Amino acid sequence: MSQVRDLMIKNAVVRTVDQRDSTHEAVLLRAGKIAALGTEQQVHSRVTGDTEFFDAGGRTVVPGFIDAHNHMSIEAFEPEAVNCWTPPLASLGEVLAAIEAHCAKVPPGQWVRGFGFDALKVREGRAPNRYELDEVAPDNPFFLIDVSCHAGYANGAALEAVDISACTPDPWGGEIERDGKGVPTGILIEAASNLLHSASWEAYAERDWDRAVELLAAKARDYLAVGLTGIGDACVTTKAAELYRRADVAGRLPLTLQQLHGGDHFFSRQDLRRTDIVDRIQRDGSHLLRGGAMKIFVDRAYPGGAAIHKIHDGCTRYVGDNWYSHREVRELAVQASALGIGLAIHGMGNCAVDTVIDAYEAVRRQNGDEPVLRLEHAFVAEPAQGPRLAAAGIDLVANPGLGHNVGDQFSLWRGENQDHLRVLPVRSMIDSGVRVSFASDHPCGTFSPAEIMWSAVARRHVSGALIDPDEAVAPAEALRAYTINAAYASGRASEEGSIETGKRANLLVLDRDPLTCATDDLRLMKVVRTSTVNSSTSASGATEVERLGISEELDVGPRGLARPSRAPQHTAAGTTAYRGWSVRTRGTWKAPQASACRTRRRSARWCGSARRGSAPLKRG
Repeated sequence: MSQVRDLMIKNAVVRTVDQRDSTHEAVLLRAGKIAALGTEQQVHSRVTGDTEFFDAGGRTVVPGFIDAHNHMSIEAFEPEAVNCWTPPLASLGEVLAAIEAHCAKVPPGQWVRGFGFDALKVREGRAPNRYELDEVAPDNPFFLIDVSCHAGYANGAALEAVDISACTPDPWGGEIERDGKGVPTGILIEAASNLLHSASWEAYAERDWDRAVELLAAKARDYLAVGLTGIGDACVTTKAAELYRRADVAGRLPLTLQQLHGGDHFFSRQDLRRTDIVDRIQRDGSHLLRGGAMKIFVDRAYPGGAAIHKIHDGCTRYVGDNWYSHREVRELAVQASALGIGLAIHGMGNCAVDTVIDAYEAVRRQNGDEPVLRLEHAFVAEPAQGPRLAAAGIDLVANPGLGHNVGDQFSLWRGENQDHLRVLPVRSMIDSGVRVSFASDHPCGTFSPAEIMWSAVARRHVSGALIDPDEAVAPAEALRAYTINAAYASGRASEEGSIETGKRANLLVLDRDPLTCATDDLRLMKVVRTSTVNSSTSASGATEVERLGISEELDVGPRGLARPSRAPQHTAAGTTAYRGWSVRTRGTWKAPQASACRTRRRSARWCGSARRGSAPLKRG
């Protein structure tokens, strides 16, 4: 294997994002590592042999971005599924027409998936039922995934394929919607969609594993094009872990990837008595593919929404739905930690956040400060929870990019006159000493770091309204949240996340300085050049440098980075360029209704077992 030349980047503003936020003029990359930093003269003195020089022209160099909460394994098969994004599709008729046109070209009996559908954004305000889907997909099992991934819509053939009928009971953590005669309508909520998620995904993957690996590699190139050099897949099933293993062995992972493991299905109940699950989580990784961590869901999106404590007339009402009780979450967390398994626990509302904090405090009492403990989301939380998170050393992996499209829905979850609650309270958490990372939750929102950083700084909804503007962060904090803080959350801060000697040569040359450009220019930021170490050069530790010839074509629109609407064009450097982008948006939820009033208990020890009210999905 030939050695890639050393690279010296000069005439640059090198923002290292180290502990001092130091800045340099030049950086030298050698054998896949950062070899030197300093003035041009200092770095040039370290140059030896055949070195390539790149004049950055005064541009800014930053560490590669890390998206610590993404769903890459779900997104990999989008190119072979039906594009049902709403918008641009505006009516149920348009969605059904797109499904019909796609299925007409697919062999009978082959599974088909649709993606990007939001029932609240079509004119009819509802999802399609099984009979409407039967009409447009008469010869194929078809599964339409809600944009939130927390619901799905199936035709009769798909339901039959996984044995869901009038006699099928609702599973743990989910509901099968039924008509007046008890017949499933095709609408599957939360864990009721598990079998459809798995059957359709596995049909795509197992039909041709080599093709599946190439689709995964193409998705990774999409991420590299916007500056992502590290990803965390936030719920890796048994079969998804197999896809990642194959891609890693084949040298087709061009970025670092952390697996946050789930069960056999996306919303499986975690069971650490299963040795096969524990073995999968603890399986040795590689320099790019990592495991060792587990995902736990606390609260649900449907039917009642996030687990939230609201205060009315001096007492507390609980709203929302949970997967586990408070005790179950604590016991799972303690058990996992005792096995040396890292944790990432999903908590959207303040009640769920309290449950997560209680569980992690128990872990700290047992195992001390060593394990990385992550809280995912905190969409509607209390600034007052920040000190407890900080004291327990809990990392918050937040998704401020979702605020741009669905911040109004999070506000509905919060409700009126709930002064103790904030939507995406990242400013409050940082001020409390919490280490905060930013992540996309893609496909629920854009995967563009530029767009997400802008959302965190601007706090502006797509309507133009501001969403809790006091929770805005500074650009320097946004950069840190997408680099070194995300590396800490991913357990890789000693390897990447900042530009320091000895760390991986994962860095970007940007077309503007995110710390000094105008706020609304931040979302338009492009990657001019990226450097990353990929698996094809790992044996020698060589640095692979990609010149992103597509940088002029990767505009980030006002509503987030779009997906390509036609086939990719491969450049000479092996990167992927697209033209004709189409807009993607995040799903929305109906605000939950409140249950009976209870005396407020800050620890939320009762929130997992409280009697809950529910609000069904909005239907026509």
